[in-house]
Amino acid sequence: MDKMTQELHDFLLQHVSEMAQEWLDSREIEENSVYTADASSEVTEYLREQNHYFTRTIVHVLKDGSFKKLSGWAQEIATKRAHLGNPLYQSIRHFKTFRFIFFKRVEAFIDLHQSTIKQRDILLWTKTLNEAFDKMIELFTMYYGQVAEAQVYAQKMIISELSTPVISISDTVGVLPLIGQIDDYKSNDFVERIMMQAKDLELSCLVIDLSGVPSIDTMMTNELFQVVDMLDLLGIDTTITGIRPEIALTAVQLGLDFTKIKTYGKLKDAVSDLLYER
Repeated sequence: MDKMTQELHDFLLQHVSEMAQEWLDSREIEENSVYTADASSEVTEYLREQNHYFTRTIVHVLKDGSFKKLSGWAQEIATKRAHLGNPLYQSIRHFKTFRFIFFKRVEAFIDLHQSTIKQRDILLWTKTLNEAFDKMIELFTMYYGQVAEAQVYAQKMIISELSTPVISISDTVGVLPLIGQIDDYKSNDFVERIMMQAKDLELSCLVIDLSGVPSIDTMMTNELFQVVDMLDLLGIDTTITGIRPEIALTAVQLGLDFTKIKTYGKLKDAVSDLLYER
């Protein structure tokens, strides 16, 4: 590392605390966010420490040009942000804000040493430090995505492992409430358990409630119809409830045919009629 790069390295480390405070002062009120300006003093100090470590890690790249040490910070903080449920865009916005603060200090150093700094030095520093920021954001995004995907997978496993997906409400009538995208239930094991449970409960009718399904497409509807056909082979009638207006509109636009299946707007209406009939 040449003399001027060493001086820039040392200058930036001397201003770590000032940069962290400027970043903390730039925060705004953000609901349900670790970055919110009205966070507790404990959270603020926690963010300050993280920022100090982040800055030192970025500055260290000037010394050896290596990005190897960036991964540790990115993985640790991205994992914490994902577990807290902070949206990724918030973290990216704060990366952007701090980059601006950081490069103001680089500009201040250049202004102090205009007579001795060469143009190629400025270009090299700008390239190296911007690459360090970009690499950190890339790593942060990657690790955040990995944790988020793992959380979604865990949630799906919880849904999949529910011991009683079919709720028996009488000797012959059961209810299957679906939540989320129908595609989330696209599993032979899930469908098989529905069939087995409906048969074991000796149901003559299964009500599939779509109140918790936000949207539907042709592929998802085909999955639903396959379940209906399989139930029919077992001698079990199917009733569908809770078709939301947006789903009904999509069904019409896609030309989907629900006419062969008994439908109700509300689950309670279907249950009332079915229990009365039986």
